[in-house]
Amino acid sequence: MHTIVRVARSRLAYQNVICSRVSKLSSQSAESETTEKVVPEGDAEDPLALKDVEIAALQAKLATEKELLTDLKNKYLRALADGENVRNRAKKELENSKIFSIQSFAKDMLPVSDVLEKALESVPESERSSKVLANLYEGVSLTHSQLHQVFKRHNLVKIIPLGEEFDPVYHEAMFQVPDPTQTPGTVMNVIQSGYVLHSRSIRSAKVGVVKET
Repeated sequence: MHTIVRVARSRLAYQNVICSRVSKLSSQSAESETTEKVVPEGDAEDPLALKDVEIAALQAKLATEKELLTDLKNKYLRALADGENVRNRAKKELENSKIFSIQSFAKDMLPVSDVLEKALESVPESERSSKVLANLYEGVSLTHSQLHQVFKRHNLVKIIPLGEEFDPVYHEAMFQVPDPTQTPGTVMNVIQSGYVLHSRSIRSAKVGVVKET
């Protein structure tokens, strides 16, 4: 009988110990859940908020990069334009140097043409019946003609602006004469012919101009 009582007491004590331990574990588990659920304000990190900040930073960086890219593109385009302008100017200068390389030589040849013209004008038609003068006149005329053929091949053109409107680019006014029958500013007399090389005046024609009355 006593043995049965001791066994029952032992089992009861064992059950009490087990219940106590289970209760303690339950209490600890509840405290842990409460701690996990209750997070102090400020310690929590909102993933969406963090993403918004990162997106804003990336957008700002992207805007800066776009601005830098636009600036570099503009500089590149300006550099291309400047380079193209330099090439065009160099090409134009080279073409002009080829075209007008004979300008100085052409100017030096103009007095020769003037002398030949004066020689031809100095022989009146009535005197050309003489064989000597006729041969001389023919030789001078042929030389003058060949010289002007050379001028023409090199685009050196003689201008005699009689009756044309005065142009200060190609004409040099030596005197003015009133003439009510002519329009003021009209070239009414040519003292010396002018010459143009590829549309550039290398010697202005010396002229007399009708002035306003």
